[in-house]
Amino acid sequence: MRLFGQLFSYPWRRLTENNCNSYLLDGRPRTLVDPGHAHLFNTLSLQMKEDGFSPESIDLIVLTHCHPDHLEAAAGFFPAATLVTMHEAEETYMMGDGKAFFEAMGGRMPKLEMKFLLREGSLQLGDHHLEVIHAPGHSPGSICLYWPRYKTLITGDLVFLQGVGRMDFPGGRTDRLKESIVKVAELDLETVLPGHGEIIQGEKEVRDNFEFIQSIYFPVI
Repeated sequence: MRLFGQLFSYPWRRLTENNCNSYLLDGRPRTLVDPGHAHLFNTLSLQMKEDGFSPESIDLIVLTHCHPDHLEAAAGFFPAATLVTMHEAEETYMMGDGKAFFEAMGGRMPKLEMKFLLREGSLQLGDHHLEVIHAPGHSPGSICLYWPRYKTLITGDLVFLQGVGRMDFPGGRTDRLKESIVKVAELDLETVLPGHGEIIQGEKEVRDNFEFIQSIYFPVI
């Protein structure tokens, strides 16, 4: 589903099983953010097909973090030429606590070769200028992607509509999550694209959501 410009949204709406929302930025490189669980990939593939995209057409996969419901499908469903990247701190986590987390959940960490790693700062994807924001708390190397032109933020599992990401997984930290939320709340935003749940649209709606999170969640987490 096209949101605006060359940005497409593929939400996960099934309540009986957990998976993440995925986002596609068209152009060169054609970029997919968070492909989700491997065993649920067919749903995403069909959604992409409705918009004229296929796994073979994806040039770059950006992972907001390396939990199974965001990362698994990055391995095995895309051509070898498809690049995969994440924050440098998340790759370190993926080899340690992240791997242990996968195994505790009954899975195995997929083998992924990172051709390059992300740091906080500018990310030029063809004609699209994005900002990588290091946003630890849910995991050590979690990132958000900010698109200044459209005042849009892809948050991964940092914040949701009236909710925040879990901190009880290995590598999670409450203090870092709060710091990350405060940091992104200062951005000029009209749209928030979370890793789960509904999109938040409208400057007031986005601001109200951050105020809700800071007033309701911060005192108790």
